[in-house]
Order: sequence, then C-alpha cells, then structure tokens
Amino acid sequence: MSERLKTATCALVLFLVNAYVVHELFLTEYTAQMGSIEASFISIARYVMDNWRDLTWFPLWYGGIPYQHTYQPLLHVTVAAAAKLSGASPALAYHAVTSLTYSLGPVALFWLAWKLSQSRVYSFLAAMLYSLFSPSAVLITAVRHDMGGVFRPRRLQALVQWGEGPHLTSMTLLPVAVLCLHYALEKRRPVHYLLAALSMAAVALTNWLGAFALAMAIIAYLVARAPRSNWKTWAIVAGIGIYAYAIASPWLPPSLIATIRTNAQHTGGDYGMTIQHLKYAALILAALVLIEAAFARWKPPEVLRFALVFCFFMATLSLAWEWFGVAIMPEAKRYHLEMEMALSLVAAFALRPLLDQLSGWRRVVIASAFLLFAVLQLKTYHAHAEYYGHPIDIRTTLEYQAAQWLDQNMQGRRVYVPGTVSYWLNAFTDVAQFGGGWDQGIVNPHEAAVFYQLYSGEGTDKEGEVGAAWLRAFGVHAVMTGGPNSRETYKPFRNARKFDGIFKEVWRDGDDAIYEIPTRSASLAHVVRPDDLPARRPTGGLDIEPLRPYLAALENPDLPPAEFRWRSRHEAVINADMRKGQLLSVQITYHPGWRATVGGQPRRLYADNLGQIAVEPGCEGPCTVELVYDGGLEMRVARIVSWLALAGGLIFCVPRGAWRRLYLR
Repeated sequence: MSERLKTATCALVLFLVNAYVVHELFLTEYTAQMGSIEASFISIARYVMDNWRDLTWFPLWYGGIPYQHTYQPLLHVTVAAAAKLSGASPALAYHAVTSLTYSLGPVALFWLAWKLSQSRVYSFLAAMLYSLFSPSAVLITAVRHDMGGVFRPRRLQALVQWGEGPHLTSMTLLPVAVLCLHYALEKRRPVHYLLAALSMAAVALTNWLGAFALAMAIIAYLVARAPRSNWKTWAIVAGIGIYAYAIASPWLPPSLIATIRTNAQHTGGDYGMTIQHLKYAALILAALVLIEAAFARWKPPEVLRFALVFCFFMATLSLAWEWFGVAIMPEAKRYHLEMEMALSLVAAFALRPLLDQLSGWRRVVIASAFLLFAVLQLKTYHAHAEYYGHPIDIRTTLEYQAAQWLDQNMQGRRVYVPGTVSYWLNAFTDVAQFGGGWDQGIVNPHEAAVFYQLYSGEGTDKEGEVGAAWLRAFGVHAVMTGGPNSRETYKPFRNARKFDGIFKEVWRDGDDAIYEIPTRSASLAHVVRPDDLPARRPTGGLDIEPLRPYLAALENPDLPPAEFRWRSRHEAVINADMRKGQLLSVQITYHPGWRATVGGQPRRLYADNLGQIAVEPGCEGPCTVELVYDGGLEMRVARIVSWLALAGGLIFCVPRGAWRRLYLR
C-alpha cells in the first residue's frame, strides 16, 4: 500500500468512526432537545433561504438589527444552500451539515498532526482519542456532572443538546487554517498565502470562540517552530491575518466586534474586563516565556511543542474558571472543547518516546487494549447519540404551536416570547419579536435591562405596569408568559401572572399564555411632538418615568396616525398627514446605516433616548418618508476593502510568467 493510500485510509477510518456515532442525526429533522440554541441557527438559515438577495437588515430580532449581528454567517449560509439545493428543511439541513463537520473534525486534526510530525500512527492515535474520549470530564466537575460520567461524549453533547454547531464547525476548520499557514510558511508561494488567509477568514466567519482559539493556535504554532521563526515570520503571519480580516470585514465590521466585546462581558454571566485582567495577561506571558525556555533545553518535537502551548492557552482559560472562578475571557469555560483537542495531541505525542521503546509483543498488547477501549467507547457514544438526537414530531411542541398561533393572529406585529419559544419562533414563521436568538448581537443598549426587568419583576410591586410600559414603548403587541409548569424549557418569568388584569389573555395552554397588548395603532411609526420623545435615557429597567410622555403620545387621538409598510427587508415607507414641527417616532432599532428621505431629499434621522429611530420629515400635510438601511459608511468601506482584497489576492497568485506573456502580446 502506498504512503498516500495509508494516510487516506487513516482519514477515512476516522471519518467513518465519527459518522457512525452521529449517522442517525444526518437524517433527523427535529430532536427532543428543544432547549438547544440550534433553533436560533436554524432560524437564521431559514431567513437566508428566503432572503439571500437581501442580507443587510434583519427585522425579526431585537426590534431590528444589522444582518451581520445575527451571528457569523458561514455555517448558516452553508446550511441554507444545502437546504435549497436538496429541498430539505433548514432543520434537516442543519443537522446534516453539522453532523458532517462533527465527523470531519478528527480528520482535520489528524492531517495537521501528520504534517507537523510525519508520524501517521501517532497522529491517528491523537485523532482517535479526540474522537472517543473527553478529558474535560476528568478535569472539570461541572462538565462531568453535566455529561453524567467520565466516558460520555462531551463534543457530541455540545453539538446536539447545547447547539454548539457553529463552535464545533469552527473547531473543524481550525486545524485546516493552521495547516494552510504551515504550507504558506514552508512554501512561500502566493497561492498558499491566499489559502491561509481564506481559511483563517472561514474560522472567523463561523464562530467568535473559534476565531479566538485560532489566534491562540497560531501563536502556539509560531512558538513551536521558534528555531525556524524570526520577526519576519511573525510579520508575515500578522500580514496574512490582516489580509484575512480584510476579506471578512463586511461580515465582521469593527462596529460588530465592538458590540460583541461589550455584550459578551454581560451575557451568560458577569465577565467584565478589569485591571485585574492585565495581571492575568502578564502571568500568561511570563509562563509562555518559561515554556519556551523549557523547549530550548529539552527540545521536544515540533508537534508536541505546538500541542503543549495550545493546550496551555485553552486549559488556562477553562481551568482558571473551574478551579478558581476566574473568567480570563468571556465564556472561558466553553474553551474546554479546544482543550480536549490539544490534550489529545499532547497525550499521543508525549507517549511516543515510551511506546517506541516497547518490544513488539508489548505494542500488540497495548494496541489491542486501545482497540477494545475504542470499540466500547464507540458503542457508548452511539448510544448517547441516539439518546440526544431522538427525533420528535415538532407539531406536538409548545414552541411550534405557539409560533403557529402567533403567525396566524399576529402577523405583521411585534411580539415578546420567552426562552425556547423565542429561539424557535423564526424557525417556523416571520413573526418579528422584541427578543431574539443571540444576545451578543444586540445593538440597543437598553434592551438587556428591559429583558431582565420583564422576566424578574425585581424591585417593584407593580411589575406588571412596569413591564407593560416597556413593551408598549418598544412596539410590542403581544406577550407570552409561562409559569412553573410551563412546557417551555427555561421558564424565565418569575411571575407568569404579572399581566393579568392589564392585558387581555387571548391564548392559553396549561401554564403558558399569550396576552394581547391593546394599542391605538399597530404601526411601527407614530407622529409625535418633539417634547413627546423621552427627555433622557432611562437608568435601568425600573426607570419608566421618561417613557410617560411618549406612551401618552402613542395613544393621543389628536395626533394623526402613521402608516408603516416594509418595502423590502431593508426598506420601509411611512405615510402620514403631518403638521410643521411634528416628528416621526419609528419603533425600530437605530443604527447609523439608516437613511431617511422625503421626495428624494434627505431628512434628519437620529436615535432617541430609547435607542429607536426619530425622523424630522419637515412636512406640512400628506407626507411620504422613505427609510433605507445601507449599512452606512462603515459597510461601504468594508465591502470595497473586501472586494479589493480578494481581487488583489487573485492577481497576486497569477504567475509572473503569465503576466510577462500577456505584456508581450
């Protein structure tokens, strides 16, 4: 058997082992894991399928957000394309695509390890360990309890139960990106530089955790090859990284990075960055210098150096949280999946010197024991895949039934629904909601405090009135609540009856209910006077005093109505009979990318103190205001930079001889 065939066989075996574990999931549309965040990703893929020509503004979440704020797009666009081409539903396509990337993850790790080590056997061992064992269960008590045992499949659980499809897909792409960088630095050819940049961009466009992990992996790779690296090598890698960002910039503009940085510090916990984090950075840097000094003395092989440094980064993030309660990064505990990848490499290649010294029969015994372990683990993993991925009839779920009722009765009007109903609502319908599926993309800074107040009712004995004020102010026309016996997974409402006597109950299923919010107009646009807008920004969820003049104006019959109509996903038309000095309040999230015109002439558009749009039409009598979202200057620059970067990269790859021949003609 040729060397290439042996390598390909190893890769195929790894793929088949992992594909066997999840083979039912390839053909499963909906699983019993209704609490999984995968619902939000399915929702995005469905939106892409229906609106692939208009991915600028996303009106379905958080009162509207730029499309790139929904999530990094690569996986969702891939799922949408797979669904479109195959005729499958977005849910089925999502499971098929993520099952494929799950199965390819160990293959990618094997290929990277093999190229760095030139050892097929130990690379295969590392990838098989990564496939069939989760060391985080040994090191992290919370993970072990969540899994229910040491020998359970954490990576699989993360994929199916917790919906980590984008994260795991980025982990599959991460070794590919490091491998492409390796080729670029070894061969120093333009095409390899371009491939390295494209692969880096692919990771960043899939998941932000993966993007940070890739940065750490690249540093680990450069440290590992330190004897062959110098400042020029680091400069080249930095240049490739900048070029990769230029390609990806329309989907990861600076404003989005700033939004994620801000929101990530307060999503899922308190991860605020403080001066203390400079101390952590200094300690990590000092430890890295000591590790490099140890490498210089003991001279471990390059692949082990890479694995140790990458493991150091990922384990520091994960274990500092588990053992000391220190969050070095937002969501640091989630990096235990990358830690498992690195530990698999460390285990295989740290054992290599010992295993190489064993006699033949001892190797046979160890290989047989490992094979038995792998077979038993494979059966365990497959059994858990069947458990996690058990298919269900989605029509029997609360999420589907509530979505259908809202679609039939509230189409065109904004709603607020809790927990998993929010995740799944737009997987089935185009009903716009005040909540959404990815809080880190929220643009309006007031919304997080409002959500907390709506759920907790904390600090007041009039929580229903406070909640009602916020819902009306943000153009919500129905709210769903769930009590302790709700069929919804997370049950976030402390008091599910807070709106009794305030709003009319229009739908109930056990402990779940939908209330209609009566308003003078179902429109998202309202004619108001300048003094009606909130005079100051609310200080928190209890501060509804600035809302009172605005709420009164929304119900004032002396003010003319305004008709609001979406012309596309990023364009709207407002018609109203206005008087001089009156304004339009539009209950859509403000963003600098919005423009307003009347008769083709620009009009002032700005953010009010609730973070919504206010327009000065300057009209006297019947008035038509056109709103267009184009992303603003930032997005125009990002698109130009991206296209120029791609074009420049392709030109750079054309051989000099071809240019010479073209010139001579």
